[in-house]
Amino acid sequence: MKKPLLLSALLILACSYGQGEQLYADGTATDQDGNSFEWINYSTQDWAIENAEVVRYIDGTTIPQVADATEWVSLTTGAWCYYNNDPSKGKLYNWYAVAGIHDTDPNTPNKEFAPEGWHVPSDAEWTTLEEHLITNGYNDDGSTTGNKIAKAMASTTGWESSTYTGAIGNDQSLNNSSGFNAFPEGYFGHGGGGSFYNSGYVVIFWSSTENFTTPYARYLDRNNNYLYRNYSSKRDGFSVRFVRDASTASTENHQTNSITIYPNPTTSILTIKGSAEYNIKVYDITGRKVMTQIGTTVDMSNLSPATYIIKAIDNLNNEEFTYRVIKN
Repeated sequence: MKKPLLLSALLILACSYGQGEQLYADGTATDQDGNSFEWINYSTQDWAIENAEVVRYIDGTTIPQVADATEWVSLTTGAWCYYNNDPSKGKLYNWYAVAGIHDTDPNTPNKEFAPEGWHVPSDAEWTTLEEHLITNGYNDDGSTTGNKIAKAMASTTGWESSTYTGAIGNDQSLNNSSGFNAFPEGYFGHGGGGSFYNSGYVVIFWSSTENFTTPYARYLDRNNNYLYRNYSSKRDGFSVRFVRDASTASTENHQTNSITIYPNPTTSILTIKGSAEYNIKVYDITGRKVMTQIGTTVDMSNLSPATYIIKAIDNLNNEEFTYRVIKN
C-alpha cells in the first residue's frame, strides 16, 4: 500500500519533538553501528531527519574519536568528536571521515561512511532538497520563489532567540514545518588551534562534493531565514545527514498528479484544484486537527490567523498532498 507523501511529516508536531522523535516520519533505517534513524520522503529523495551517529565505517573499521584540538587540526584522516567533548551533545565529523579517508596512503581505497543503501548528500542533492522545499511553499512567507526555508528546516527548540522577522530564532514554535528538524549543534572550527563554536546559534552539514579541494557545506543560522551554501576546510567538524541511494529511494511516495491550492495566504475560502474530490484535513502548527471535510474547497474564515497544514487525500489515486497555508 502506498505510504502518505511525506511532506506530511510536516505535521510538525515538532513543537515538542526533538531529534529522534519525529512523529510523522515515513520510516526508519539502521546504520552499521545498530543506531536507528528516521527518514522523510521529499519527492524523489529520502532524507534522514536525524544526524549521523556512526563510529565505524561500513566494513567495521573504527572512526577515531579525537578530543584534543591540537591533534584534530593536524589530521588528514577521518575523525569525530562530541561538541565540546560532551557526550550529551551531537557528534561532529571532519570531512575526511565523510569521504572515508582512513589512512595516509593515497593508494588505499576509501571506506564507506554511510550505511548500506545510503550516502552523504552531494552538493547537487542539497540543492534538489532546497528547490523542492521552496517550490512546495515552505518559505517562511508562504511564497514559492527565493530561498527562505530556514525556519521550515530548523527544530522548534534549542535555538537562541532572534528579533529578525522570518529568522529561525524568531518564534521557534513555527519552525520545522518540513520535518527536517535541524538542531543547532554548533561546530568545531580548525582555525586558531581549533575550538568549538556557536552551539544554539548554527548547524552546519557536510556535503560530499568538493569545490576544487574544498568541500561544500550547508548552514542554518538563528538570525537568518535561508539555507546558506558555502565551502569550508576539511579539518572542520560539522554535522552529517544521510540521503538514500537513488536505486532504493521510496518511489512509492512520488506524486503522479499535482494540485494547486489558492489563494495562499487566504482570509476565508481555500480552493484545491486537481483531478479529484479530496478528503481534506486541516492541522494547526502543533499537529492538532482542527477541521475535516470532503470536497475541493475549505472555509477557513472561522480559524484564527496562523499557519496551518492542509492534507488533501486523493483516495482514487492513493495519494496525499500536503501544503502549508497562511490564514490572515
